[in-house]
Amino acid sequence: MLLSKPQDYMYELLATNKTEATRMWKKAIKNEWSGCCAYCGQEGDTIDHIHAQGKGGANSINNMVCCCAECNKDKGQEFVEIWYFQQYFFKEERWEKIEEWRRDYKPAPVKRYIRGKEGIPTRSVIL
Repeated sequence: MLLSKPQDYMYELLATNKTEATRMWKKAIKNEWSGCCAYCGQEGDTIDHIHAQGKGGANSINNMVCCCAECNKDKGQEFVEIWYFQQYFFKEERWEKIEEWRRDYKPAPVKRYIRGKEGIPTRSVIL
């Protein structure tokens, strides 16, 4: 299940701590990209911010893609539109998929648990 941010894995009671939630979130992003780098198509072993955080990019699901370490390092803080179009491995199909991801991604519905006495969930609300 791909949720919009790591904290949602804890709210959904799928993870018990922030580290586990972040690991699950990153794994879900990699699964959405079939474990392939969004840019070059090789095996993706990292997660990249499409619009770099240092340039104002958000730490949100539609700004994160599966990426190989080489592309992640090479892209650095550059704007993806400038960097990617200059690469020998640029492919229009991959670019369209990245743009679609940025534009159209809708996270799974989030269920919030209302806690009652002694912290036990008494009911849930789907947002």
